[in-house]
Amino acid sequence: MFRNIYSILIKKPVLSLFLITFVVNLPAIFFSKGYGMHDDHFGPIEQPWEIINNPKVWESRTTPHAHSIFYPLLHFLLFKLLYQINIKDPQDVMLIVRLLHSLYSTLTIIFIYKILKEFYEEKIAFQTSLVIALLWFMPFLSVRNLIEMVCIPPLAIGFYFLVRKNQKPNDLVLSALFFALAFAFRYQTLFISGTVFLILLFSNKLSDAFKFGLSFLLFIFLIQGSVDIVAWGYPLASFIEYVRYNFTHSGDYVTGPFYRYLLLLIGVFIPPLSLLILYYSVKRFKDKLLIILPVLVFFLFHSIFPNKQERFILPIVPFVFALGAAELLSAKGELFNLNKMKTFYRLSWIIFWFINIPLLIIFSLNYGKKSRCESLYYLSKKPDVAGILQITGKIGAFKLPLFYLNKYGTPVYEIPNVDSLFLFVENKRVANYAVIYADQELDSLKTMTESILGRKLKFETQIPPSLVDYILYKLNPRYNKNQIATIFKIE
Repeated sequence: MFRNIYSILIKKPVLSLFLITFVVNLPAIFFSKGYGMHDDHFGPIEQPWEIINNPKVWESRTTPHAHSIFYPLLHFLLFKLLYQINIKDPQDVMLIVRLLHSLYSTLTIIFIYKILKEFYEEKIAFQTSLVIALLWFMPFLSVRNLIEMVCIPPLAIGFYFLVRKNQKPNDLVLSALFFALAFAFRYQTLFISGTVFLILLFSNKLSDAFKFGLSFLLFIFLIQGSVDIVAWGYPLASFIEYVRYNFTHSGDYVTGPFYRYLLLLIGVFIPPLSLLILYYSVKRFKDKLLIILPVLVFFLFHSIFPNKQERFILPIVPFVFALGAAELLSAKGELFNLNKMKTFYRLSWIIFWFINIPLLIIFSLNYGKKSRCESLYYLSKKPDVAGILQITGKIGAFKLPLFYLNKYGTPVYEIPNVDSLFLFVENKRVANYAVIYADQELDSLKTMTESILGRKLKFETQIPPSLVDYILYKLNPRYNKNQIATIFKIE
């Protein structure tokens, strides 16, 4: 039966990969709501929503932001369109955003298949691309608003035009165009395109090097440069500020040993298969130099640079897995001649699927930061919200995704401690709802709030964290907080 299904799929591999990837992504489109981390909400979602509601935010800008506004601009245009056709509910808007990102992410799988087909037989290229679509983190991350994921499709397209054997006159120009687009999303991809230029240059392909390099610079100016001229008055203003900021603040964020990302890849690719994937990803180095070396340079830069956040390495993750898995499948016959390696090979894949499938289901259904988003979405349906107290106690203050409240200008007061609550009362501010983020200390925080305000808190509803948020809390309660949100009406 499986062979019959496979024979049907392989007849139209591109269409099959598109449909399979989209179907696998469907649970994440509908159920993987919210956001995973600060950067996949507050930049691309909160910022354009705020500007739409208050253009003065944009008009009062001063120094360039240390990030590209190209991606937030796309959301700004999308939100304007959706609001024009009366789609204003935050969850409906985000459903469309996830749907569009899912469709867009299928380009990664399709063009990885096209790349692999340049080096391997069609069967291996198809099977490898199919596995990538089924990797446990791919659907979950593909619907997120992470620039580290959004830059991957143009990187894949750029690599394809770079390595395809039947080169056409404009292939290097097209490759440069898509690498420039990846740069507009994620500046660090410059290490990839820059390495490509150097490979062409030192391979005595001077005309190709300058054709690629000049085309890349032209497209950078047209895409990123033009946006920055409009926003900040001169080209590449945000890129210059981004470089300055990172070199002066590199130690302010998550740091770690140089092998941090190597351990990360070993973990996410699921050992012991991950060890084989990483080993075979650099096999036949010379044959795939235009892909392997840029990927390695990108990896080494992030391994050396002090600021080490897991998402930074995402742009190269599908390529590392693709190169390793395809080469591993290609070497399958050679490995099967060795009895011990044959057993190890099969056992590695069994363990991989045994762990990958449950993780795929869990993460595809995960509602990131559920209590934060749902508490505000709940209040968005209340017509009488005059102000909100955000009482966090031991958890500490955190930024709320006001996009889900959808009531621009409604004050939200952060109350991380008793002093803040006294200050709120002294300034005679107005709030008629309170959201308390607490577990065991809920009753004490409620009693304290009633005592200081001199008003009663009437229970409305309670919103628990998502399953993944709860598991992370249980695994490491020191760094992960169990954010149960309890909503009260202040009477």
